[in-house]
This record gives sequence, C-alpha cells and structure tokens, in this order.
Amino acid sequence: MTRVNLLKITFLVCDWVIAALFYVFFESTLRSYHNLSTNIMGIEYDLGRSLLVSVIVVIISGTAIASFEVLYFNKLLRKQPFGKTLIIKTSFYLLNIFMFTSIAILIIASTGLDKPLFHPAVFDAYTSYLGNRTSLLLMIYWGLAVMSGLFVLQISDKLGQGVLINFLLGKYHQPKEEMRIFMFLDLKASTPFAEEHGHVKYSRLIQDCFYDLTDIVIKRNALVYQYVGDEVVLTWDVEKGVKDNNCIATFFDFDRALKKRDEYYLKNYGRSPEFKAGIHYGEAVITELGGVKKEIAYHGDTLNTASRIQSVCNEMKKCLLVSADLLGILYDPKLDEKYIIESKGVVQLKGKRHHVGLFSIEEKDMSVALS
Repeated sequence: MTRVNLLKITFLVCDWVIAALFYVFFESTLRSYHNLSTNIMGIEYDLGRSLLVSVIVVIISGTAIASFEVLYFNKLLRKQPFGKTLIIKTSFYLLNIFMFTSIAILIIASTGLDKPLFHPAVFDAYTSYLGNRTSLLLMIYWGLAVMSGLFVLQISDKLGQGVLINFLLGKYHQPKEEMRIFMFLDLKASTPFAEEHGHVKYSRLIQDCFYDLTDIVIKRNALVYQYVGDEVVLTWDVEKGVKDNNCIATFFDFDRALKKRDEYYLKNYGRSPEFKAGIHYGEAVITELGGVKKEIAYHGDTLNTASRIQSVCNEMKKCLLVSADLLGILYDPKLDEKYIIESKGVVQLKGKRHHVGLFSIEEKDMSVALS
C-alpha cells in the first residue's frame, strides 16, 4: 500500500470517527436537556457505552469501507461517468451504512439488556428501533457523513494530490519560490495518428494512456501539474523526486505498464503508444491564480527548460532526456547498474540563452524491465 492510499484511508476513518463522536455527544446533550434516561428501545442510556460501541464499530467498519473504496472500488469505477459512479457508490454505501448501523444497535441492545446478541429480546428492541423515525434520521446522518468524506477525496483527486489542502490553507495565495523537479511527458507520433484515425479515437487513446499512468503517479509520489493535449506535466518536490530515483523510474514504470497492455492497444488503436520525456530541476514560482476558476500554477525558467529538453528527444532519437542539473542530485550509487546513461553534450535549446548539459537514460536490462 502506498503512503498516499494510507493517508486517504486514515482521513476517511478519522472523519467518520469524529462524526460518530459528534452524534453521540449531540444525542447525550439532547437527552440531558429533555431529562430522558432511556433510549427508544427502553434501555437505560449510558454515554460511556454509546461512545465505546460507536467508536469501535466505526473504526472497524470504517477501515473496511475506506480500504475497499481506496484500494479497489475507486479504481473499478475510474473510467465510469461521474453521475453513474455517484449512483453506484451511494447505493452501495447506504447498504453498508444500514448493515453496520444495525450491528451497532444490536450490540448496544445486547449490552443494555444484558442478553446474548441473538436473544429474542435483543431483536425485539432492534425492531422497535427500526420502527422509530430516529433510525431514519440516523441513516440520513451517516449517509451524509460517509458521502461527504468520499466527496472530499473525489474533489481532491479531481484537483490533484495536495491541491485542495493547499487551497484551504492558502499556502500559495502569495507567490512562493520552491525547488521542483518537472517532467514533460509527451505521446510520440500523435499528429499522424490523429490525422489518420480522427480526433475522437485519438482522444480515447490519450484517455487510456493517462489512466494507465495514474497508479504510477501515486506510487512514485508525483503530482500531475497539468494535461496539455497529448502531454502531461508531472512534478515532484526534490526529496520525493530523488528518493528511489522516482522521477526517472516513473518513465520506465509507465513504459512497462503500456507494454503489458500492448495487445489491448493494438486491438483498439492499431498501435502501441510510446512516450518521450524531458526532465529538469530548479527553482519555480508557485502561486494561486484566477478568480472565476482558481488553480495553482508554476512559473519560471525551470518549466521552460524541461519543455525544451523534451522537444529535442526526436532530434536525438532518445525517449528520455534529463538535464545535467537533475542528474547531479540523483545520488543513488547504483544508478549506473540500473540504467545506461549517455552524455549528449552541452546543447543550446531553442529560445534559451544558456547552454544545458543533456544526458539520455535507458534501462540497462530490457528483458528484466519487461518481465
């Protein structure tokens, strides 16, 4: 499990535990105000018991639901329209909410009556609870609590990892300078394909390719900055990009993912997609832009240089080119064991005054890479 997925699961579980605590304390406050000593099942109300049962049930059920959502369900529905996804998820989670709420009520009834869980008196108390409008309100409350947490994650995924929290904290309301790594990843020979097959099929090809990139982006701690036509711009903070050579490994992980689905691409598009990439590292200005539509944008020479590096891949007949600046911060001593690194000299890129040292990188053992 990746760190990002673990954080998503932790967020959902914590969100639902807080919702459970709020509900129990709110119910307790109302009972104190109306001087009610028993609940609707006729059982003596106990705040400590309600808190303990609610938190335990929510942690267990919440971890199960959150893990299913993050690790499987979200991926399963990734390519479905948003409306269809919303209907399927709402139906599925309402059923789960009913099931786990029923478990909590049965446990409370069992402990309150001091009877075994499957005793008839426990079921009588449970059915009396279901017949009360409070049970409907509880279902609505938990439906909103569960879906609100999932909605936040959905919006976060739409905006990009970390973007939502940065908006909320106003981290980039004022321009800031940061050291970043940027990769410009572009589909090779895209124009001839679009001219031959039309823009609809071309767009579907791009969709499929970038869907295959998604899990790799998460695994390699990258952030998707933006999609521009058949190009995607990825970025890392320096520590995450350098760790495990993530910024380099991303390209080869993506290449392997595409090759594993080679049969699918040949069948549906008549070609195996190949990408080229340019990577550079340096200082970039990050700021929040826009009024009607807000987004976090990167500016600076670092992005321009990375883009220009990618643009000379065809000229040099290489799929991956990196700057000497970037190669200088990759401190893995085994880098030469994994990759073939070849100097391409010092080059003056189009529109740049200063020369840039370039290196091509290829995986050393392609048979291992494709296994």
